[in-house]
Amino acid sequence: MIAEIVVGLMILVLAYNAAYLFIFSVAGALRQPGVPKSKQSEYAPNFLVLLPGFKEDSVIIKSAESVLAQNYPSENFKCVVLADCFKPETIAALRTRGVEVFEVPEDPNRNKAKSIQLYLSNCFTEYNACVILDADNVIQPDFLQVAASYIANGSKIIQARRVAKNEENVLSRMDSLSEVINNHIFRKGQRALGLSASLIGSGMIIDMNTFRMVMEDMDVFSGFDKEMELRLLKNRFTMEYAESIVVYDEKVSQHQVYVNQRRRWTYAQIHFLKKNIFRAFYELISHRNFDYFNKVVQFSLLPRIVTIGLSLILIPATFFLEANYFIASSIIFAMVSSSILIASRKHIRFSEILKLTMGMPAVFFGMIKALVTSGQAARKFIHTPHNAQ
Repeated sequence: MIAEIVVGLMILVLAYNAAYLFIFSVAGALRQPGVPKSKQSEYAPNFLVLLPGFKEDSVIIKSAESVLAQNYPSENFKCVVLADCFKPETIAALRTRGVEVFEVPEDPNRNKAKSIQLYLSNCFTEYNACVILDADNVIQPDFLQVAASYIANGSKIIQARRVAKNEENVLSRMDSLSEVINNHIFRKGQRALGLSASLIGSGMIIDMNTFRMVMEDMDVFSGFDKEMELRLLKNRFTMEYAESIVVYDEKVSQHQVYVNQRRRWTYAQIHFLKKNIFRAFYELISHRNFDYFNKVVQFSLLPRIVTIGLSLILIPATFFLEANYFIASSIIFAMVSSSILIASRKHIRFSEILKLTMGMPAVFFGMIKALVTSGQAARKFIHTPHNAQ
C-alpha cells in the first residue's frame, strides 16, 4: 500500500514534468521563429557590451577580442570588462587593445548584479542597448549587426542562441546537448506558443533604459538572470529568442565543476520558486499575466537528467504493481525521451548514443548530489572556472 502511494506520487510529479517538456518540444519543432530583415543601413544603435568576470584571466582576452572584431561601426559600440580579481598584466593587455576595464572593488559578498550596478552608477554615456556576456563567451562578427536588426524591428529584450565552444569529453558533450535542448524547449518552444523566451545570463541584448530600470536596487546573490526575468515579466515585457545570433559558451568538462555549477543553479531555482510561487498565482488570477506564471512553473520543474533517470527507474519498479502503474511509467518515459529526441534531433549523432548513454549515470548522480547539497550555494560564492580554448 505504501509502495503504491509513493509510486503514485512519483508518477504524478514525473507526468507533470514530462507533459511540460513534451508540449514545448513539439511546439518548437512545428513552428520556426521569424528572422527580421536587416535594417542595419537605416539604424545603427549604440551598444554597451559588458563582460563581468571573476579571476577570468585565461579566457577574457579572447572574448574581448571577439567583441572588438565586430562587423559594426566602432564608434557605435563599447566593450567594457568588469574585472573582479584580475591580474594587473591582464588588465594592461585589455586596455592596450582598446577595451575599457572597470576594476570591481574587493567584496566578500560579490555577485554579477552588484558588479553591473556599480558600473552603471559610474556610466554616464548614453547607449541604446546593453549586451551582457560571460567572460568565457566568444561571439560571431555579425552579432551586433543582427542584434541591430531585431532592435530596429521593435524588440526590447533578446536572448541569443548559446552553443558550445568545446566538446572534448562525454561530460562537455552532454552539457552541449543540454544547451541545445534548453534552446529548443525553453526559448524556441516558448516563443512558438506566444510566451517569452527564457534568459540564460549571457548572450542577452536589452534596451538600455529597460536594463537600467530592471537592475535598479537588484539584490540577488545567485540567479541574476532569473531575478531579471521576473522583473521584466512582471512589467509585461516579452523576451525574444534570436536563433540567428550565436554566442559560443564554454561547457564543463570536469565532474566536480559540473556538480558545483548545478548546485548554484539548483539553489537559485529553488529560492526563486519559494519566493514567487504565491505571487505567480496572484499575477495569473488578478492580472492574467500567464507569462509570469509560466516562468515560475519552470522553476518547479525537476532537472531534466533527474526526470529521465527517475522515469527510467520507475518502469521496472512498477512491473510487479498494478498494470496501470507500469503503463503510466512507460508513457512518461516515452514522452520524456521523445521531447529530448525532438529537441536534439539535428545535433546528435547516432554513433555517439551508446557512449552518451553510458555517461548518463555519472551525470544523474552528480545532479542528485547538487540537489541535495544546493543549500551550500546560499552560504558561499561558487565560481565556475574556465579554461582557454
